[in-house]
Amino acid sequence: MSLRPASRLPQRFNRPVSRRTQRLVARRHAVPLRNRLAVRWRRWVHATRRGAVNWRTSIIRWSAITLAALILLAVGIVAFSPIGQVEEIRVSRSDPRLDIEEVQQELAPVFGRSLVTVSGREIRSLLEQRIMDIRSVTVTKHYPSQLFVRVDLTPLVARARVLAPGEENLPPQGSGATLTFVTGRGTFAMVPPGYSGGASLPLIDLVDWGIRPEPGSPILSQDLLERMQQAVDTLQTQFGQPVKRRVAFIRAQEFHLSVEKVSLWFDVRSPLEEQLLRYRMFLRSVGLSEVKEYVDLRLADRVIYR
Repeated sequence: MSLRPASRLPQRFNRPVSRRTQRLVARRHAVPLRNRLAVRWRRWVHATRRGAVNWRTSIIRWSAITLAALILLAVGIVAFSPIGQVEEIRVSRSDPRLDIEEVQQELAPVFGRSLVTVSGREIRSLLEQRIMDIRSVTVTKHYPSQLFVRVDLTPLVARARVLAPGEENLPPQGSGATLTFVTGRGTFAMVPPGYSGGASLPLIDLVDWGIRPEPGSPILSQDLLERMQQAVDTLQTQFGQPVKRRVAFIRAQEFHLSVEKVSLWFDVRSPLEEQLLRYRMFLRSVGLSEVKEYVDLRLADRVIYR
């Protein structure tokens, strides 16, 4: 059953309240000042916290909007503005063999591109298409538009003399000042006039070539170079026989080392240790005094000499 809505009592039913009664009621139901202050303090703290939360939410929201706008602006500048594009490429070298003008020509496709999108791997790939004996490439970006490239080449390991057919017996001293070299990767290299960095390197005569070697082309394998140097060191240290001449046969993949007017023939098909062991046994059984021209150590079951 629903109740009737509340309403004030008619005035005729109101009883008069004396001042004394009012003071008594106020004294019994009054809230102490300390409690009123505590309630107001709690209300103020709650309102402050709620306001701080709202401010923090607003700051985070506007910060996110500002950051997104800055990112979009940066992407737009990089993609559509000339600011940030490669306008200058500086090349430094550690070896005078490197032609700086040639490097800049190979890097011509990079000009006008965004500096952010250019990578060191791409720069090295462009250079290796033309320069075969690159050892390392270091790329440094200087914003907004400069690119610094440092190119280090594979070091030279020997001087090279390309002999035509029939010149195999040409004496080493007749070559004069050679400007052709072999790098550690077996690449044929040329140096500018006046280069003195390879004067102390050993001389290798290159024979048995099908096409005359061109600068930058691979001519000898690293395995052959390493075996040749190991054989030279072993003959010097263990046999007491310094090598006077080195001849490399490009197509046959073998090399001849001259010691005491005798040529020792090696190849890369069989282990070098076995060939040196055959040479040691040959010295014990026959000796170099019986040899007039060469000792062939390439065969597995015999040693041929003349």
